[in-house]
Amino acid sequence: MTSLAFVAAFALLVYAGAELYQSGTLQSGNRYLTMTGIALGTFVSEDLSTITSGLLAASGSLSYLQAVGAAFAGIFVGDLIIFWMGYHFGRPFLRHRWSRFIVSERSVNRAQHHFHRNGAWLIILSRFLPGTRTATYFAAGALHAPFLRFVGAFALAAGVWTPLLVGLSYFIGRELLDLYDVYESLAIPALILLALILYLLFHYGLPLLTWKGRRRLRGKWIRATKWEFWPVWQVNWLVALYVLWIGLFRYRKPTLFTAANPCMPDGGFLGESKSDILAGLGDAAGCMPKWRRIEEPSPSERMDAFTTAMADLGLSYPVVLKPDQGQRGRGVKVVRNESGAMDWLSSTSGAAILQEFVSGNEYGVFYVRRPDESIGRISSITIKEQLAITGNGSDNIETLIHAHPRAIVMLATFLDRFDDRLEEVPANGEVIRLGELGTHARGSLFLDGRHLLTPELASRIEAIAHSYDGFYFGRFDIKASSEENFRKGEGLRVIELNGVTSEETHIYDPQHGLLHAWGTLCRQWNTAFEIGKVNRRNGYPVTSLGGFLTNLFRSGSRQGRNT
Repeated sequence: MTSLAFVAAFALLVYAGAELYQSGTLQSGNRYLTMTGIALGTFVSEDLSTITSGLLAASGSLSYLQAVGAAFAGIFVGDLIIFWMGYHFGRPFLRHRWSRFIVSERSVNRAQHHFHRNGAWLIILSRFLPGTRTATYFAAGALHAPFLRFVGAFALAAGVWTPLLVGLSYFIGRELLDLYDVYESLAIPALILLALILYLLFHYGLPLLTWKGRRRLRGKWIRATKWEFWPVWQVNWLVALYVLWIGLFRYRKPTLFTAANPCMPDGGFLGESKSDILAGLGDAAGCMPKWRRIEEPSPSERMDAFTTAMADLGLSYPVVLKPDQGQRGRGVKVVRNESGAMDWLSSTSGAAILQEFVSGNEYGVFYVRRPDESIGRISSITIKEQLAITGNGSDNIETLIHAHPRAIVMLATFLDRFDDRLEEVPANGEVIRLGELGTHARGSLFLDGRHLLTPELASRIEAIAHSYDGFYFGRFDIKASSEENFRKGEGLRVIELNGVTSEETHIYDPQHGLLHAWGTLCRQWNTAFEIGKVNRRNGYPVTSLGGFLTNLFRSGSRQGRNT
């Protein structure tokens, strides 16, 4: 959506330039102001600014050489700034949460890996591969590449790319603007469409020339057309309207759901402490992994506390580290050695949880019980499967990930996870699991597992749920050594419990459509309101709207600091 907004904005700029040209303003005015605007615009979007400069040249507002010069100057200076940032700040900059708006550590890692092999040629090649430039130039700086050599590469790459893109925009735009006087009423739509076509050509046409590019586009297409991969807001906007409607008109208390779980702040809506929930569960009839909360502020103190906790709990690697407050698996990491623990603890802030790593199959079990009932029910079971690739003895891990029909949808996640092994060639028949965490947003495949429900499983979950006083509504994330043991309710380990914002995650099974998901989520929220209504009648407090919004804002701010 941001790219489309840029397209519209730059197209309108072209139209304004054409109008000024027709009136003669720019012919007698200062064209350098326009050129400066184009150069500065490249800092926001190089391609759109370059396309705009070509269209302005087509309108006569600038000469072709002026358009090329303005775009080249902005691109070249921008490249040098990125190189300079990498050179002087390097890795510490990437660990700052604001760096995500400029470049991700994942993309820089991949760029450095390729940079060691290709050097200056990668600088030139990246100019023709949208989405790789910033990371490549930052990586070159972080590696302290020879300055003069790479300045030359920047200049050569921009010197080839800029005249081509400006020229294409110029020739196409000139043909269109020749019809300006005849079809003046269609000028704005035509220019917007032209800018959009040119942008799509260079951002989506070029990747079609390579197999990996086509696979990436395939992944983007699946993400756009399969609702299970949509952003949270895109799936839940209708559900949010439903919650608002029933809160205002059916129950006449919009925050009534905050009383659904009196044991959790706001019923477990957002920002609840995972350590408080784990403490509330206690031993949960022998189902809880070992864990410890780490609160120390400085990286060295956090590492000391981590080392002490490992010894006290008798844990060995791998272990799990996670933020004490977090949603959708954000910031959760399986660490396998001391350096991995140090990296995680030094790159995060706020309280954290060290937890024993539990192997086996993972399931999501949604439990509901009215306060006036002695026995609840399991409304959803989700089988969480990790994707895997199988080696053929010739292709490396990066190629195998690109070839996987589902892994391409979460390509960035898996490339990041295997960043230091992408060139490794697995043996023929060797199976490599791509994920370790049962989170859909982190690449897990969710399947409807309601057929696994048995009286033994229901009885075991009932006992676990009753061990937490004040819990009535939410999802347990559980591991079991096998499906058979899960069905029997034997050897279950509760790794997490979520409150009112947890979902009946079986809806993410690819066999279920969006309407099924909406219906399930709306019924789920109605149940949360019903439980909150009974708890309110029993004397439990309901969070005020002002207090709820304040907590929501603070929690959202804390979420943004999680990696």
